[in-house]
Amino acid sequence: MGESTGEENSNLYMRGVNEGRNGHLLEASELLDILEVFGEGGVRSYLVGVLEGQADAAEDGADEDDLLDEYDEDEENRD
Repeated sequence: MGESTGEENSNLYMRGVNEGRNGHLLEASELLDILEVFGEGGVRSYLVGVLEGQADAAEDGADEDDLLDEYDEDEENRD
């Protein structure tokens, strides 16, 4: 099993954030590949990134819903 450097962990974290935000998650075999090459620290960095990306996407979705609700209310008040 490999070990990852700080820069590699950072890259894996950012990859996780991007994939978590987009909803594109790795298959189990791909996670095992990361474990083999980068070790537990690399997998942890990736998974934490995925969770952060999913949370960001959920927040963005909630913000969009709020904006749409405000727009609908404005339109109703104009009528």
